[in-house]
Parts: sequence; C-alpha cells; structure tokens
Amino acid sequence: MKNSILFSSVTLTSALLIAACGDETTTAGIGGSGYVSSGTITGFGSIYVNGVKFETLGSTFDVDDNTSLNENDLAIGMRVVVKGSLNPDGVTGTASSVKYDEALQGPVTDLTTVDSTNLTFTTLGKTVHVSSTGTSFDGTSFGFGTIENKNNVEISGYFDSAVDLIATRIELKEKAFDPTTSKVEVTGTVTNIVGTSFNLIEFPNVTIDTSTTLIFDGLSAPSNGTLVEIEGKCTDISCTDIIAERVERESNELEDASQVEIEGIITRYADINDFEVNGILVDASTAQREPTTLVPSQDMLVEVEGLIVGDVLIASKIELEGGENKVAATATAANASTRTIELTPVTGQTIKVKIDTSTEIDDEKSGINNLDDLLIDLEATTNNFIRIEGYDDGSDTNTLIAKSLKREKEADDVILQGIVTAGTGTSTTITVLGIDFPVSVGTEYFDSDEITQLSQVEFFDTSNTQLGVSLIKIKDDLSDGLGTANKVELESD
Repeated sequence: MKNSILFSSVTLTSALLIAACGDETTTAGIGGSGYVSSGTITGFGSIYVNGVKFETLGSTFDVDDNTSLNENDLAIGMRVVVKGSLNPDGVTGTASSVKYDEALQGPVTDLTTVDSTNLTFTTLGKTVHVSSTGTSFDGTSFGFGTIENKNNVEISGYFDSAVDLIATRIELKEKAFDPTTSKVEVTGTVTNIVGTSFNLIEFPNVTIDTSTTLIFDGLSAPSNGTLVEIEGKCTDISCTDIIAERVERESNELEDASQVEIEGIITRYADINDFEVNGILVDASTAQREPTTLVPSQDMLVEVEGLIVGDVLIASKIELEGGENKVAATATAANASTRTIELTPVTGQTIKVKIDTSTEIDDEKSGINNLDDLLIDLEATTNNFIRIEGYDDGSDTNTLIAKSLKREKEADDVILQGIVTAGTGTSTTITVLGIDFPVSVGTEYFDSDEITQLSQVEFFDTSNTQLGVSLIKIKDDLSDGLGTANKVELESD
C-alpha cells in the first residue's frame, strides 16, 4: 500500500539484507551463546534499539569501520547491530559493542515526488524510497524537502523483496557529486568475475573494476560468492562502473548469537512458520503478535525476537513496525508520565497516541533526541505540530500506537489516514480513526492512482470503497479553517 513501508516483487539474497544493517553475510552457521539486536536507533540516552534502552558506558563503537568513536557519532535512523546482554525486564540492556555500516553511498539521480509524504530516487542503479515520517535526515538544512539530484548521500535502510532500498536515514556527504573526487560505497555478493572486474549479484548493472585497487581487506582477491564492501569512485554520475579503491570482506555478525531481536522486512513469506527477515529463516508459529490482529505478509516491516535453533529464528514475539495509520495535526495535550499525546485533526475531536521505547523520534523543531525529554517538552509547550505513523492497538478506535513521531518546525497540512468506517456519496462527514471529518462541495476525491478524480458518489461506490476495509487518506490544507477536508484519496492495497 502507498505511504507505508510495504513493497513487493522478487527475492533478494540473504547476504545483502544482513549486510545492509551491519550483520553481514549469509545465515549459515548462526547460533551460539550471545545476544544480538539488529535494528534502527530510535532515540538516545543511552541508545534505543528495538524498544530496548542499551547502556553504552564501556561499549566499543564501529561506525563505517572507524573504531575511534563514541555514542555521539551515531544518529537516529541508523541501522546498527548491538551485541551485549538483555536484562530480565526485556526493555533494558548493556551493549558491549555497537556497529553501523551504511547500506549505500552514492549520487542522487531521477529524484521523483510520489506524493506529499513520499519520494523516490536512484543511486548505483538502486531505487530508494524516502518518507517524510519514516526517514531521518542529518542537520537542519538538509531534509525531505531539500534533497536534490546530484547530492552525494549516505543511506541507511532496509532492502525489500523488489531489491529496493527503504531509507531510514539519509546523510548529505556532498552537495554536488563529482566523479573525479566523490566516494561511493556498496556491499554485495561477488559474481561474474572477468579478469580484474566483476559484478555484484544484488547490483547486476554495476561493474566493479579492481585493476588499480590498493587494499584488499580480509581476502587475497575477490571470488564468486564472497560478500564484500566496495569503496571507490564512479566513472560518471550514473555509477554503472566503479573503480574500486578498497575491497573488504564482510563477516557474519550473528555468528555467536543465540538470542536475537531483529528489525527488517519480510522478503519471503510462505507461511507463519516459514518466512525470512533480513535473510534469516523465521518460525513464528507460536509467537506473541503485536498487535494481536497482525497477519504477517511479504514486504511487511516487522521486529522479531527469539532464539536461534539450527539456523532458524524460533520467534517468541513478532511486532508490526511502521503501520498504515498516519496522523499529522497539532498536539493539544501531552502526558510525559503516561507517554501519551492527543492530536486534534478536527476541532473538538482528538486521537490519543501511545508512545513507547520502540517509537522512533525526529524533532525538527528543537533537535531533542531523547524520548523522555521530548515528551516533557511536548507537555510543557504549545503549538506543536506532530506527524505520527502507527497502528490501532485494538482497544479503542481513537487510540494509536506510534512507531514514529516527528515534530515539525511549524504547522503543515492536516493528514488523517486509516480505514474508513463511515461515509456515503451524500454524507457531510467521513469517519476515519473515530474522527468524523467534515467534507464539503469543494472536497476533491481521487482514486488510488492519485490522478483519476472521482465524484463523492463514485468514490463511495462499493467497487471503489468498502466501509471497514478500504484505506483512505484525508487532507486538510487549512485554507478554509481547521476541520474541512480538501482532498480525500483512496489508498492502494
């Protein structure tokens, strides 16, 4: 479905999926006595990964192969691998090591606006998906609205089954890519060696030239089937040819793991006891599901935790990450002690949002990166415009569990996305997430292609929209005051 982290198509090899978050190579041989958590950083104070607060005093840090660093060199949205221990409470632990490797670095080309909250671009022949709520950016001058073609960017994220990269963080390395001086990085599995050149299975349209490579780290020479990280320069901005300066063999970060928590996209789904996340085989047949209505499917972003048994992750819990519900509105109440806020998309009507340690935060207004500090600030201040992405917890149609929370610098269009539960071709309100959103003769209706305009009657024809089933997005640009929809759009499945 649009506007969420759900995409589909062919299967990616397990090697790249694990390499994308730092836990590289295939799943063969995993299983041991250690604890490993692989996922995005959602907050600091120490660091939060997969809903666990890890103390980092005494931890070692490896950021892009630089080990003389500390916690301050990490950022929200980075995909990391944490090794250490988990406390009995399940929400705190101690990190012995934290490792970060980007998924890609290269130039932005073919930048395309999908809609007001989603972009795509291409780098190294790979399609990158960017979300205004699900992608973090570095700095205050570089962000969703300012990314440009020819930017040289470092990307952290997840590969889906179409081998597209779903970006969780983008950092600007250079304003303008220069093929003669700009660095690119890519990780993949060696194939099709011809002389001193080869391809990567995951990047078939990119040719790696090692004829002038000075450093081969961890291997004497590339061989087919070896997982490697390439650093080098492109011959032009298309980056179909890379002149390698360094070729490094990647290792398996799950080699000594027995207990794991892994965040990633389901890239192959056969059944609840047979699917893959980040290339790891998962059996979730006896797992607790959150929400309880969760039905796993291919290209769904999830967090899975459990024990490694014979190279299979026997899940004790599987949790939905992201979510199809989205709200962008002013916060009219906040309670730091209960970790809740209330958003008001329509005057006099609120949605309660629950926030926990797994909620990824992005504060563009004040730059706060600690969850508790942000909640305290929301409670103490007014005029906070918040974007959240999450899911209905099943207890109340007006309550959402936030998987991401972004505080904007200033108010923007009000957005309400969820399953439509009431509305007709002649009604004056449309109900989504328990909010009766007013519509008028000026409200525009669109099919899921975002191009085909429909009348209100056509929109609510059962061949298009089914109450209790169809996902829709309501937009209010505030031009006529708070609380009247300017645009209603059917979201695709």
